[in-house]
Amino acid sequence: MKILEQDLEKGFIKLRVESLDDLYWLSSILEPGDLVTMRTSRRVKQEGIRADSGERVPMTITLEVEKVKMDQYSARLRVTGIVRVGPEKFGIQGQHHTLNVIEGSTLKIVKKKWSRSHLDILRRAEESSSKGNVILVAIDDEGATVAKVDAYRAEEIAYVRSNLPSKRGDLKRRDDAERKYYAELSSLLEEIDSRMRPQAIVVGGPGYAKEKFSSYVKERNPELGKKLREGGATSSTFSGILEMIKRGDVERVVKEFTLAQDMRAVDEIFELLGRESRLVTYGLKEVMRAVQFGAADEVLVASSLLFNPETRDDVLRILEMCEDTRAEFHIVDAKSEPGEKLLSLGGIAAKLRYQIE
Repeated sequence: MKILEQDLEKGFIKLRVESLDDLYWLSSILEPGDLVTMRTSRRVKQEGIRADSGERVPMTITLEVEKVKMDQYSARLRVTGIVRVGPEKFGIQGQHHTLNVIEGSTLKIVKKKWSRSHLDILRRAEESSSKGNVILVAIDDEGATVAKVDAYRAEEIAYVRSNLPSKRGDLKRRDDAERKYYAELSSLLEEIDSRMRPQAIVVGGPGYAKEKFSSYVKERNPELGKKLREGGATSSTFSGILEMIKRGDVERVVKEFTLAQDMRAVDEIFELLGRESRLVTYGLKEVMRAVQFGAADEVLVASSLLFNPETRDDVLRILEMCEDTRAEFHIVDAKSEPGEKLLSLGGIAAKLRYQIE
């Protein structure tokens, strides 16, 4: 989750939903009486459009929340209430409407009072999201621009000039200058990696420089090399960074790493089960018991359990207790491969800090 704007004196916070986990966080802070403003669509009766034609009109509305519900069939949060502000020409004020909040949704929430618990939840959600930073490198024979990027902004960190001599000159001199250039850039990335711990480093640019530099890094620092991914850019300037963002390189890499992390976490559960370890448990009742005892270290929940009304209350109770007992928890997309594996265990499992009888 990303907080885009806030003014607690006026009672509002504007945020963007980044992940399935954020839908849980959001469901725990939205309450009846809150005002939520969001871009949506609605069937409206107007000249030239039949009310039952299925055509919908995009609009921004503000509704007063009456009910918040997870959709059991899709990864979305349904926020139902009465429209308080909307386009006047449609005459929808006072009517009921449902906002479908999904990954990528931006919404503004107004409360009469933001409690400390509300703000703590948002802080934890934003801290969790901040772990998804990606470093982009746009490189060519002239130089390289290095930028820190998340889903909302790109910030240039440094520009490294190559100082390469002409290709028509002394080849050995050029090779030496190229190694010096790559060494300087590689050292910079090593320092950034140790300080920021990005999920990935995406290298893009015209020509062969990106391939040659990537090979250099993988040979010099294999651990850093594991974070390298290839992107696409036609410039080594900041415009090349923006080009990679527009191409979806950041989104692709974050999704790739999220899936890999989910797979590792679920595989670890199955590995513990395969060893008949007492430091793992699964199933709603068993995991709830472990969390109640404070024995759970990490809880994995398939998203379908959170969105199913038959299991939602139990899952929410478990996640609330995770916060109280400082247990980590993560919501795994039930439609992904690791999510399907987790469903074979009832959709919820936990690694334990210590054995319980």
